[in-house]
Amino acid sequence: MLIELRSIFRKIPYNFRLFIAVILQGIVSGLSGIFLHYLLEIVESLAFGQSEHHSEFLTDGVSSSRIGLSLIIVGLGSSLVWYFLQKRSKIYSIKAQMKDETSQYKLHFLRQLFHSIWQIIAVGGGAPIGKEAAPREIGTIFAGPIGKICILSMKDRIFLLACGAGAGLAAVYQVPLTSVFFVFETLGIALSIKRFVLVGLTTYVSTYIAGWVISDQALYQIPAITWSLKQIWIIPLLLLFLTPLAWLFGRLSKAASSNRIKDKRILLTLPSAFLFLVGLASSFPHLLGNGRMMAQEVLNGSSGQTVLLMFFLKAVVVLIILWAGAYGGTLTPSFALGMAGAALLGMILGLDSQSTVLLLGSVCFLSVTLRAPISATGLVIGFTGLDIDSLPYLLVTAFLAYDFAKMLDRFPWASILCQKSKNRVIR
Repeated sequence: MLIELRSIFRKIPYNFRLFIAVILQGIVSGLSGIFLHYLLEIVESLAFGQSEHHSEFLTDGVSSSRIGLSLIIVGLGSSLVWYFLQKRSKIYSIKAQMKDETSQYKLHFLRQLFHSIWQIIAVGGGAPIGKEAAPREIGTIFAGPIGKICILSMKDRIFLLACGAGAGLAAVYQVPLTSVFFVFETLGIALSIKRFVLVGLTTYVSTYIAGWVISDQALYQIPAITWSLKQIWIIPLLLLFLTPLAWLFGRLSKAASSNRIKDKRILLTLPSAFLFLVGLASSFPHLLGNGRMMAQEVLNGSSGQTVLLMFFLKAVVVLIILWAGAYGGTLTPSFALGMAGAALLGMILGLDSQSTVLLLGSVCFLSVTLRAPISATGLVIGFTGLDIDSLPYLLVTAFLAYDFAKMLDRFPWASILCQKSKNRVIR
């Protein structure tokens, strides 16, 4: 069957084969997004009796014992799954697959696929990390076989891996244009008109397919916002306050991922990390999950003490879980941390957590941790359903934060953390 397909594709002009490959990639990524959407709903319903797709706060009305049992089961299960998956072979990150041309021959398809699927199961059961890495990874996993079937050159196979990552992100968050910029900003793909169009084809097809099931409505409920030039004065203060914190969190998360425990110690460290989370969840249940509940609580209005504790504890549990052996993203946790940090600054300045300040804080934090200002801006708009009049304010904040973070990279004391995160992993 495979040989017959390849023989058919050999007769097709190369550029048309590439076009077919990116369309197939979009279809597969869209269908994968639908599968992960339903999987997350099933796991959340089993763990908490409801899904985040139907409830503003997943843990509201759920007993502490049920939350604790779910976290213990997920912690034990995750330690066993990731121990055996890595016992005899390596799990490849997206960037590792793109840099190492031989990785496609070493990569075990089913093992890599189950690794990504388990991330969704872990987040659905309460793990405090992002779910967005899984659909990106699955898109990349399928890009390998598609590139081989379409008989693409090695250069274009690597390009298709990047298309798969962008298409996966577009599918789950319904952000096709933002995902195009994400590919070029974070994956080191050289920009050209041809590639921009091809990535766009992949992300828009993926978004359309996944849109049969996944809603394109805003993830967060925010009050009506009026943007004004009078609010510009807060941007320098946000940059000075949040950018160093975001930079530090980004460095520490990379260091935690680079030094992630993968041997038999994971059978102790990961369940212990989840037990620590059980203790916190009794008082701060909104720390659980990818950060959506925490961000919504900040938007709804919380006391200064609560916001301060959630900001600190969310950062700590994400870092501990990653170091202890778990895999997952930091995109949505960064969004929540930025919002909480901005709320703290707003309270200090007596601004009563204005929504505009919170959103500027989220784009500032996200731009630094992603190192992708355009993508960060698009994601904040996509998550919150903001109008186009918010674009100048968010974009200026994102680029200034990005440039400030690059300045921090050049400080001598920054080299200590840089050494710990040489093996950069895309999240």
